[in-house]
Amino acid sequence: MAEPIVNRDFAEKFMTAVDRPFDYGVYYLFHDWWAEAPQEAIDAYHQELMAVPGAREFIDNQFLSEPLKLADLEGCATGTLGEGYYRFLTDNGLAENLAVDYRKFNEKLSAKGALDRLPADISYMIVRGFQIHDFLHVLTGFSSKPLGELAQATFHFAQLRFPYHAMRVAVTTGHMAFVNPGATAAAMDAMVDGWVCGRSAKNTHFTIWEDELNTPLDDLRARMSITPRPPTS
Repeated sequence: MAEPIVNRDFAEKFMTAVDRPFDYGVYYLFHDWWAEAPQEAIDAYHQELMAVPGAREFIDNQFLSEPLKLADLEGCATGTLGEGYYRFLTDNGLAENLAVDYRKFNEKLSAKGALDRLPADISYMIVRGFQIHDFLHVLTGFSSKPLGELAQATFHFAQLRFPYHAMRVAVTTGHMAFVNPGATAAAMDAMVDGWVCGRSAKNTHFTIWEDELNTPLDDLRARMSITPRPPTS
């Protein structure tokens, strides 16, 4: 029998996520994967990222924002990105997200050697991705509820083909296939909607959204070719 390609210890963790996605989420899988990942897959993900127009220039700049505070958003005019971001956080009880410094968490994992095989370009983009995730919720209109988060994940995946979002799709489809087939229609609708929206929009990952807080949201959506979706339950 041929040697397995996917490490079987990692496969057990993946199946734990398939069993109960909210108990062992993709956030954990993403960090667990690198130690035993096939080098060909790591290289392919890196090549996919660097093939995206604008990726090299943006990554070379290494921009990361300092955590925002609600006070930074309170003065933003109605209809701006900053006001929409403020409402998204407060209406959904997500204000504590502003205090989360994923950069420091990533640095701690790196210091422990857990991410030794994670390419630096991907490491940077996962940190930046966490920083802009909620901005993109505001731009797309996808909610913070489970189906909205699933749609937002496939929006990201359509634009970057990133391992984190690939794992989200794999866990979700595995859960539908082997645990909860009744979720299939709603989950597939959300994933397809996010994918189509991401494919039709201009790439949203290489913009410094923190500089656009006072820009009208309608102007940004027009600039990025995004037609906002009604909030997904």
